[in-house]
Amino acid sequence: MFSCTAKNTSNKLQNHLVMLIIGITFGIGIIFSAVFTSLYRGYLENSLAAATGTNMKFLTDSIDHNLDSVNQLIRWSQVNTTISNYVEVKNNQRYGILSVNAQERLTEELQNNPAFDMIHRVVIGNANGRFIQYVPATYSTTINLGAAIPDLPYFDALIADSSKQFSTGLITDPFYPASDKKVFPVIRPIYAKFRSNNVGWIFIELTENIFTEPLQYYSHAADSGIFLILGEHTYDLSDGSMTESDFTYTINRNLSTAATDEQSYIYYVTTFPENQESILIKRCLSQDGCYLIQTLSQQELKKQNQMLVIIWIVILVIMFIIAVSLSYLLHFIIGIPIRKMRFQLSQISDGNFASNKEIEWNNELGDIGRGINSLAGNIEHLIEKRIADEKEKKDLEYKMLQNQINPHFLYNTLNSIKWMASIQGATGIADMTTSLSRLLKSISKGTKLLIPLSEEIALVTDYFNIQNYRYGGTILFEVCCDDETLLDTPIIKFTLQPIVENAIFHGLEPKGGSGTIRITVQPQNDTSVRNIEIIVWDNGVGMTPEKIENLLTSNDGSTAEFFRKVGVSNVHKRLQYEFGDAYGIRIESVLGEYTEMHIVIPAL
Repeated sequence: MFSCTAKNTSNKLQNHLVMLIIGITFGIGIIFSAVFTSLYRGYLENSLAAATGTNMKFLTDSIDHNLDSVNQLIRWSQVNTTISNYVEVKNNQRYGILSVNAQERLTEELQNNPAFDMIHRVVIGNANGRFIQYVPATYSTTINLGAAIPDLPYFDALIADSSKQFSTGLITDPFYPASDKKVFPVIRPIYAKFRSNNVGWIFIELTENIFTEPLQYYSHAADSGIFLILGEHTYDLSDGSMTESDFTYTINRNLSTAATDEQSYIYYVTTFPENQESILIKRCLSQDGCYLIQTLSQQELKKQNQMLVIIWIVILVIMFIIAVSLSYLLHFIIGIPIRKMRFQLSQISDGNFASNKEIEWNNELGDIGRGINSLAGNIEHLIEKRIADEKEKKDLEYKMLQNQINPHFLYNTLNSIKWMASIQGATGIADMTTSLSRLLKSISKGTKLLIPLSEEIALVTDYFNIQNYRYGGTILFEVCCDDETLLDTPIIKFTLQPIVENAIFHGLEPKGGSGTIRITVQPQNDTSVRNIEIIVWDNGVGMTPEKIENLLTSNDGSTAEFFRKVGVSNVHKRLQYEFGDAYGIRIESVLGEYTEMHIVIPAL
C-alpha cells in the first residue's frame, strides 16, 4: 500500500512555478516582439515599395505618353502622302511647290502634337540632299542639314535600330554649338510609298523636358533619388533637371514579389558611390533600354521604425502585468488542487508497480509521480495477466482441435486406403485419399496463423479435388498468376477454402453442379499502397445485392461440417482484424451469370 509522505514542499514548488511563469512570459514577449518587428519591417518596406511603384507608374505613363507622341510624329511622317511626294520628287519645276506643301503640312502636324513644346528641331531630308525643317528662329542655321545630318557619327546606328534612339545620351545641339542647348537626337527612315526601300529620313531633336516635364507633378522625399537610365547613360532627376550621374548599384536581394505589376522590379541594393544600402524600385519605359529608378527614403523608413520602440515597450509592460497576475493567482490556487490529486492518487495506488524514479521529484509533483508509478504498475500487471490468459486460452483451443483427430492414426489409415485403391486400380479413391490426407495434415500441423499464399492455394486445391469427385469431375478449377513472387505473400490460413466452398455449394450446385472456378492472383494497381488482389470467380447462378450483404454479415456461409464456423463473413472479419479496415472481401455478381470474390491483402 502506497502512502503519501507529507512534506512542506508547496512553497518550494510555488516559487519555482512563479519564476518559470515569469521567465516564460517574458520569453514569449521577447520572441513575439522580435517576430513582430521582423514582419513589421518587411511589411513596411514592401508597403512603401509598392506605394512608390504605384506612384512611379503614373510618372512612367506620363513619360511614355510623351515618347508615344514623338513616335506618332515619326509614324505620320512615314505614311503621309504630302511628305512622301516631297521626299521622292526629282529635281524639277514641281520641287518648290512640293517643298512648300510639305513644310506647311509638317508645321501644322508638329503644332498639333502633344509633345510640341519638347521638340527642339525637326528635319526631313531625302536622298538628293534636299530638306525641310522646323526650328525656333533663334536656333536657325545656314548649314546644309540635308548633307550634314547623314554625316553625323551616330546617323547610321540610329536609323538602323530604333532601340538605340537614346544611346547618344543628352548632347549639345550639333547645329548650334554656340548655345548650351542639350538635346536627344532621334533619327528614323522614311520609306517609299510603293516600295520598302529608304528614300529619306526624319531627324528630331528632343529637349530634356521629354523626361523632366512630368516631374513637376511628382512629389518625393528629399533623400529619395530618382534616376533615368538611357542605355549606358545615367541621369539624376531628383531636383527636376537632368544631370549626368555615376550612380550604380549592386543587387543584394530580389523583392519583386511585392511589386504591383510586371513592369516594376523591387530590389534591396547597395548604391554607389554612396556605398549605402537601400530599397530600389525600377520601372521600364516603353522605349527599349530605358528605365526609371527611385530609391526609397531612409528618413521615412526611420520614422516608421520609431513606432517599433513604442510597440516593444507596450508589449513588455503587458507581459510584466500578465506575469505578476499569474504569480499572484498561483499563491491561492496551487495548494488545494495538489492536495486533492495526492489524496485521490493515494486511494488507487495499491499494487506491485515497477517505479520510474525520474518523475518522483521532491515536491507536490513528486507525489503525483509516485502515484502515477503505482497506478502504471497495477495496469501493467493486469494487462500482462490478461494477455497470458488469452494466450493460454488460444493454445488450449488449438490443442483441443488437434486432439479431435489423431494424426498418426489418420495418416496410417488413409495411406492404407490409398495403397489398396492403387492396387485395385481405383485411382479416384487414391487421389481423394491423398488430397484428404494433405488437407488434414494442414489442419493439424500447428497454431501458425499466417502461411504463404502458395500453401493456401495448395490446401484449397486439395479441398477442390475431394469435392470435384462428388460432382463427377464436372467442375473445372483454374489458378492464374503471372508473377510467381506474389505466391510468397503471407495470408491467413483457411482464407480461400470457405470462398471456394461457397462458390461450389451456392454458385455451381444450384446451376446443376457444373461450371468453372478460377482463382486469379494479381497486384492491385488502383491504390497508392502496394496490395495484392485475389479474385475467386465462378460462372454460377450469381447473387442479388441483398444476398451479397447478408453473406458478408452472416457467419453461416458454409455447409461443410468441419468448416461450418468458417464462413465468408468470418474470413472477411479475420482479414480486417489482421491487416486493417482497408483490407478484406468485396463481392461483385450478376444474377444468372457470375460471381467474383475480391480478396485484398497487403503485399510483402
